[in-house]
Amino acid sequence: MEHRLGEELARLRQVKGRSVSLREVERQTGISNEYLSQLERGVATKPAPDVLQKLAKFYGTPYESLLMAAGYLKEKSGEKNRRVIPRDVEAMAQSAQFSGDEWEEVRNFMTFLATKRKPGVK
Repeated sequence: MEHRLGEELARLRQVKGRSVSLREVERQTGISNEYLSQLERGVATKPAPDVLQKLAKFYGTPYESLLMAAGYLKEKSGEKNRRVIPRDVEAMAQSAQFSGDEWEEVRNFMTFLATKRKPGVK
């Protein structure tokens, strides 16, 4: 089974921002930048679940998606290449790095959807 953890971690760091270095990830998670580099390059492939949990929190991504990328959880059939997307709009906005105007558009759209919702629909 092919695990894509390194590729996913590198992608998440890039999405977080060009200025996010491995040293910054180390500073905020307590995971050494050497080990982070090994994870991104695929040299280290089976980090402890608590390491994945710290990285998921830092990157604002679901813990389960990193567990799947590392091969700890199996993907359901038909879900290969499908990312687990956070349902928390704030986390999505942070990872998308919306500008102030873009975030305002997202809020306006959500307000619009909420006003169009049929009673009793959640």
